[in-house]
Amino acid sequence: MQQELLLEFFSEEIPARLQKKAMSDAKEIFAKILKNHGAQFSEVETFISPRRLTIKVSYLSRRTKNLSEEKRGPKVSAPEKAISGFLKSNGKQKEDLIEKDGYYYLIIETKGVELVSIISNLIEEFIESMPWKKSMRWYLENEKTLSAFWIRPIRSILCIYSENFVNTYIKSVGLNTCDYTYGHRFLSSEKIRVFDFEDYKAKLEKNYVILDFSKKRNYIERELVQKAAALGLCFHMDDELLDEVAGLVEYPFIHIGIIDEQFMKLPSIVLSTSMKVHQKYFTLTYSDCIIAPFFGTVTNIPGTEIMYQGLDRVLRARLSDAVFFYKEDTEVTLEAFTQRLSNVIFHEKLGSMAQKVDRMMSIADTKDEHRAVALCKADLLTQMVGEFPELQGYMGSIYAKVQDESPEVCVAIREHYKPLGANDSLPETRAGARIAFFDKIDTLVGFLGIGIYPTGSKDPFALRRAALSIVRLICDSPEDLLAGESLSWYIETLVNSYSEQGIALNSETLTEVENFIIERLKVYMADKLKIDWGIIDSAINSFDSLDFNYKEAIEKAQNLLKLSKLPEYQSIKEAYKRAKGVISNSNIELLNSVRDLKFKDEHMTKLQSLILKMETSEDIDLELLSNTSLSLLSSCDNVLINDPDTNIREQNLKLFNKYIYIVKQNIGSVD
Repeated sequence: MQQELLLEFFSEEIPARLQKKAMSDAKEIFAKILKNHGAQFSEVETFISPRRLTIKVSYLSRRTKNLSEEKRGPKVSAPEKAISGFLKSNGKQKEDLIEKDGYYYLIIETKGVELVSIISNLIEEFIESMPWKKSMRWYLENEKTLSAFWIRPIRSILCIYSENFVNTYIKSVGLNTCDYTYGHRFLSSEKIRVFDFEDYKAKLEKNYVILDFSKKRNYIERELVQKAAALGLCFHMDDELLDEVAGLVEYPFIHIGIIDEQFMKLPSIVLSTSMKVHQKYFTLTYSDCIIAPFFGTVTNIPGTEIMYQGLDRVLRARLSDAVFFYKEDTEVTLEAFTQRLSNVIFHEKLGSMAQKVDRMMSIADTKDEHRAVALCKADLLTQMVGEFPELQGYMGSIYAKVQDESPEVCVAIREHYKPLGANDSLPETRAGARIAFFDKIDTLVGFLGIGIYPTGSKDPFALRRAALSIVRLICDSPEDLLAGESLSWYIETLVNSYSEQGIALNSETLTEVENFIIERLKVYMADKLKIDWGIIDSAINSFDSLDFNYKEAIEKAQNLLKLSKLPEYQSIKEAYKRAKGVISNSNIELLNSVRDLKFKDEHMTKLQSLILKMETSEDIDLELLSNTSLSLLSSCDNVLINDPDTNIREQNLKLFNKYIYIVKQNIGSVD
């Protein structure tokens, strides 16, 4: 008999957008709780649907194992009273104390217990630990108090261990555990008694509940694809909407509806957004990706003709609103909307959106950039964006095209919010990338300049995302996004623009903004490029603050990463450290070239020859660098570098200094 634990937390509706994270959190948290109690098991699996969060633990031991924990107490020099209190609280004697690192320690041993005896504790800890983004409490008649926090009121807790019902009271939610569950809210009415997980899953499916979230999602996608194909159409993939719809239904029923021809004149993005946001409908297209006059929808119960008529009727009402908004917006020019931006607050301490646009103008360059910047925020005042905030940029681009702006300007307006996240694509045009950069760097300068920073996991103004976007825009753009200027120049220009508008920023804004972006660069290299933190720090620290180059920092880190995996790395690292040690505390001049240095010693002559080759090499040659490093080590072992003769000593140090400079320039500090 498999020793399997099955728990189900049956509640009111769990919001669809929270379900996938809850499933992931539950798995991690429950596994941790089991380990903390000394329980042995093979796997924790979690499942979720609109009204239940289910946990299955496979091969869970009947007894927990004995645990031994080293517990730190007071310092050795602490008063006797404190030491006695530590001993008393743990039921130990003075001879049990272990002295280490200036502190007293105790070995606390916990004997294993029958798992059944602690199941209520496991459940209580789990309820207490689940980090729901939003949660609530409800009144418990049994306890005459409020419950623990949970996403929605818990109505029952199923608890089966090794095919046996475990009856225990869960005080935090005022419920006794049970051996039954419930099926579909509308298609099943009776309690369902279960014995183990396979029995549980099979009976739920018979009662119109698909427990496996991925299975349900894949079924919805497959049915939509097939039904669209039957009409000669393509299903427009929308992962976010698929996840949400899968979380809304216990058992999906698929329907294809028709969009009234009068609404097909709306821009495609407006049609699809209106259907998605308001109705959770899917977009269908022709093979050329042009939107078709059909939609896909998923319901929680089998459809009827009356239901389908209702779905069509509600969609017509929503799209009628969209037609009205579009008509009203296109009767006003973008310039007219722009003139009202002074009434839109960017931030109470940073002025209006009109002032933000003026600051972006101060760092724009070309005619197209100035025009795109002037119009890029105009659509914030349109009725369409007021109804669908996710269409910011898109509507501005559409309305710009209506009023015959150049294609470059239209595309730049649409692209200037990108990238919206770590995995979002970058702007495809230079103008779009530049204006996206202007927008984000102005935001960082403003907020950091008035002392608003992200704290812990809280970042209400998405400043980390803005900084990461700047890193990606600078490093991943094929051209020089900064147009020959340094990042410092853009920051200083914006600081001056804020000042001209009467908005005072702190005197350290330049340094703080640069450091904040460099920290995001480090995160980008670690998370996206999988470079070790030590290597990242070496690459970053190789720059002087005035000549920092983001693309070069990544190239150096990648070179150093490649180099660190080679057997030659240790010799390069040792040579670099010895060279730095030799020239430390010396004010030696950095030469443009070591060509004119004169050496009599063969070791120094060979080193000079190799460094000359490195000076003229356009790309880093790792073999040459390795040979140069070995030559330098040989020189250290065979030549008196700090020669008593001042002229010889200076020449030796200049050669070593050049070696250090070349290594730093190409791969960073390797000490």
